[in-house]
Amino acid sequence: MISELKLCLIGDIVVDVTLKTSFQDTKLRLGGIIHAARCLWALNIPFSVGYYAPAYLDAQIIKYLNSLGCYDIIKLGNITGAPYVFLIEEIKEVGDQGYEFLLRDEIVLDVDAASVERLIQANFTEYLLISGNYNSSELINCLSGNIHLDVANNIKDFSELQSLNKKLSSVFVSTSSDIFKSYYKSDFSIFSTLFQDYAERLILKENRGGSRGIEFKKQEIISVPAQTRPIVHSVGVGDVYNASFVSHYKANDFQKSLVLSSWIAAEYASTTYPDDFKTGVTRIISSDLKDLVSLGGVSLPWEARESINIYIAAPDFEFVDTKPIDKLESSLQYHNFKPRRPVRENGQMEKDASKKRKQELFSKDMALFAECSILVAVLLYDDPGTLIEIGLAAAIGMPTIIYDPYQRAANCMLTELPTLVSHDLDEIISEVFIRSANL
Repeated sequence: MISELKLCLIGDIVVDVTLKTSFQDTKLRLGGIIHAARCLWALNIPFSVGYYAPAYLDAQIIKYLNSLGCYDIIKLGNITGAPYVFLIEEIKEVGDQGYEFLLRDEIVLDVDAASVERLIQANFTEYLLISGNYNSSELINCLSGNIHLDVANNIKDFSELQSLNKKLSSVFVSTSSDIFKSYYKSDFSIFSTLFQDYAERLILKENRGGSRGIEFKKQEIISVPAQTRPIVHSVGVGDVYNASFVSHYKANDFQKSLVLSSWIAAEYASTTYPDDFKTGVTRIISSDLKDLVSLGGVSLPWEARESINIYIAAPDFEFVDTKPIDKLESSLQYHNFKPRRPVRENGQMEKDASKKRKQELFSKDMALFAECSILVAVLLYDDPGTLIEIGLAAAIGMPTIIYDPYQRAANCMLTELPTLVSHDLDEIISEVFIRSANL
């Protein structure tokens, strides 16, 4: 059935620029719907593209899409006023990625009516649209076939969906999207009802916590795990998930399609080299889907994370540079966990504190410790309080993770006693997901 697909990707094509940090070099590559195109190329699935981009990118876009075996390339509109460049500060989505779309307020789109008509006349059977700086509802209303839409961050409310003259086949939403942040109220069932008049199915991508989907005719919620592993990047991973699903949902049942999409998305996150990605995808699609389903992974719904208290053991004092602690807290909050900072919550001990004051702070910290399920220590230096809390957590069997940003851990008790010691915040967050799911 996959061979009968006549699939078209629609959306913006931009330039992704990963900014240089101490852990990564500057990297520049074509992004936007190109991520989904790489997925279909790796899957050996024929596809066409309808895109919006500035004229200066056209030659590179056409050359690159031809190298991926794209059947038909249709430029639907020209962009002026902005270079269509995305700066990406945090490539692994440990926390907020710090996207900066250069001159985004100056974008002017000139739609090519003749090219849109050519797209309409092509009569594709499947369309995957990634929302962008074009009017997606206006375009959808002109198309026939099965239409799948990722709302991304350009559809902020339901006004575009309300203006559709047809029902979508699928709507994809991620936990980082504006529409999720505005409308999700800690219940997937309630959230999904907001979409049932506009689509046959809703799929929520929950980052490292897996994904959930519902086919509204069956009213059955399917939850599939994420394949949490060390990643190289997270840019375009959601688009790859979309493309995998759209190209397989007719040939497989709903759950298997979602599971396969999860595996292929994880493969994309593990490398920025297309040939390596294709090798990994070939290995996945040669596997029995039943085996992939049975292998499981990490499943941790968004709303479940807010009940997981994480004790941050650290010298969180006013005379210390707390940037690594702040970054850890921000990352945990981004993923909807509940980090607890005892010094911030209970107060900092004064230099000349009395015995009574010390006992008060100790009691409060221990009460807070008892509320927590996981300890993450930030090893800035050999702070006695932090080291004692590490030992205490490990002794009672609490998952004990050490974030060691300056790679100071050398003592064998310190390196071998905890669940994990790492200077890489990506590894720390992934371990928090794994341990939380086990809880």
